[in-house]
Amino acid sequence: MPVAAAFAHRLTELATTGGLGAALRYDASLPELAARFGDPYDCGRVHKDSRWPHAFGWGDVWTVFCRCRRLRSLSLPTWHGELELPEPGEEFTTYDTRVTESALTAALTAAGCRWETVTYEHIPGQRTLEVAPAPEVRVALVLVDRIDRDQPPAADWLLHTVSLWGYDHPDCPEPDRTLPDDGWGADTPDRR
Repeated sequence: MPVAAAFAHRLTELATTGGLGAALRYDASLPELAARFGDPYDCGRVHKDSRWPHAFGWGDVWTVFCRCRRLRSLSLPTWHGELELPEPGEEFTTYDTRVTESALTAALTAAGCRWETVTYEHIPGQRTLEVAPAPEVRVALVLVDRIDRDQPPAADWLLHTVSLWGYDHPDCPEPDRTLPDDGWGADTPDRR
């Protein structure tokens, strides 16, 4: 399977299941992901005055967790042309991310996946294929007519960004302070 086709397969997996493999999915546990992929790198706070939600990464996967250590969102910067996805045991696989709209929609259609196309009047040259792999969970596959503004528009639009998020977690429970510090601030209160 060509490398770009391999990445289109992974995107189809994300769009149909809400995850990249069995582990890296919406609502995944931060400690369980760290046990599987190794410790994440710390990408920092999402909000300046609060430790949580907090961003972490494995390879080129940017994730956001709430204080109960559940994955709330995930994003992939596909505009770079290639990216590394984590594999068990602190290994990574590099994928060619130059996926065209026709290749992506063909892969989604072959998997029986349905999507809604979202366009924006104020953002010409961009549209999003939005998929609901589960109730209250969304995957956005953002397409652009060109990666570089100095280039002419492409006949077959290109994948720019991939995001996963959910709507079902408005109130996060307090972390269990009786557990030992997990290394990600379990015993560190927010600065509110």
